[in-house]
Amino acid sequence: MKTIFLDFDGVLFDSVKEAYLLARYAFYDIPIKDNIDYEHYQKFRKYRYLVTHSWQYYYIFKLLENNVVDFEKEYYKLVNSRNKEMDNLFDEKYQKQRRFLIEYDYNYWKKLEQPYSFFYEIKKIKDTLDIVILSTKNEFAIKNHLEDYEFNITEEKIIGKEKLKKYQTKSNFIDTYIKANNIKRAIFIDDSLDNLIECKYINNLKCLRARWGYVEPQKQLDNSSYILNQIKEF
Repeated sequence: MKTIFLDFDGVLFDSVKEAYLLARYAFYDIPIKDNIDYEHYQKFRKYRYLVTHSWQYYYIFKLLENNVVDFEKEYYKLVNSRNKEMDNLFDEKYQKQRRFLIEYDYNYWKKLEQPYSFFYEIKKIKDTLDIVILSTKNEFAIKNHLEDYEFNITEEKIIGKEKLKKYQTKSNFIDTYIKANNIKRAIFIDDSLDNLIECKYINNLKCLRARWGYVEPQKQLDNSSYILNQIKEF
């Protein structure tokens, strides 16, 4: 059976709206259901590809307050000299609000994220694959979304923020998993080029970038058919 490591946000689900509303709340204290400034939201979506961890949204919002010439360059400056006290407080508020929505306003929360067409195609063939969800998102959020769309998978195959802490990077987890299970062939699908590059050294692993997800605007492309063919032919 082929082992497929799948990222969640940007590969299976479009979660930009949820991330924006939670980050806006954590940064400005604006209630989740307040109207969205469309122009501000589109700028956020444009630079979503820079983010791997939710605390990094703090720096996206700091830059959105100013008209910076080279957004990406300034973003990495801030992240590399991060104020951990501030971005941790931001992230705690972000995560707490997500938990609150899931517990007390679930129907509203689940509509904030929508599955890509790729999700439905993978669902059709998932029983022929050993699927491992590998994401920096909270595991309870991943689990709830999968259950909403009847994408049944055991909890041990959902590797989110909580379990990933032990490994620090996705590449460390994948390398450990492949060796521990003596896997001869596997595919890793992610929209983050950095995550894929980190995995290049891993034996028996093919890395594919989901370009319909959160990638640089000039590189966006729906290559889902190509990736599906790669899975079927691998």
